[in-house]
Amino acid sequence: MKNKISYLIIKLAGAGFSLSLFFMFILTASKIDMYQFSRDISSPLLWLAFFGYGFICSIMIDFILGKFLQKSLSNKVILYAVAGFSIFFIYGFSIFTIIAGTIGALAAVFFCFGTAIANQNSVFKYIFAFVMPIIFLIIINVDFTVKKQWTEVKSNTSFSASFDFFNGEQQIPIKAKAGQTVSATIILSNENGGGNGQHVLNEKGKLVPMYESTEERIKFKAEKSGVYRIVITGDDLKGSFSVDWEVAEL
Repeated sequence: MKNKISYLIIKLAGAGFSLSLFFMFILTASKIDMYQFSRDISSPLLWLAFFGYGFICSIMIDFILGKFLQKSLSNKVILYAVAGFSIFFIYGFSIFTIIAGTIGALAAVFFCFGTAIANQNSVFKYIFAFVMPIIFLIIINVDFTVKKQWTEVKSNTSFSASFDFFNGEQQIPIKAKAGQTVSATIILSNENGGGNGQHVLNEKGKLVPMYESTEERIKFKAEKSGVYRIVITGDDLKGSFSVDWEVAEL
């Protein structure tokens, strides 16, 4: 039993090592934008790819090497690379498949080397099996929004803010009963060409579908009674925005 637990922890370490390298690439690509980074790594599909698909494939590869092929490093690396690449064929064959498959194959090879190192080094094993994943989970749940010279005014049916710098999100809660519709007018002044966006979340943090969605107006139906949140996002943005809304029966 002890050997089986150690074996599974080694697989977790391989997943954690590969995941950590991939997340470091994402962090670099975001230019160390912690808000964007925390949002990017929160995708459940990423975690499932490494700790689900990758974990199961690693065990299957060990079985194949033990039963059918010679246990050589080259065979092991090839099988990992094939497993990492082939999953993307579910999207058909295209340039996306080639690019995503290549990244997947590279991540799988790092998974392979991670298990090899973890098998030899206990400190490495526990850091990447538990410590690093926990750190990333903490990052996901931290709001890294940055606001400078932020001034806001709010009422029961409106919210406005002006700022010199806004990178992150501002959530605006709106109470609505099941069956009611919420209509909101959003006016944004972009003074520096920074990025911006908007969406609506329900109480579970899920995106709410829109009846209407333009740059200046959104409309959605409350499927359940509760608090809905209009989310305004900024990417190194300077300017101001205002949101005015009304709640009415459908």
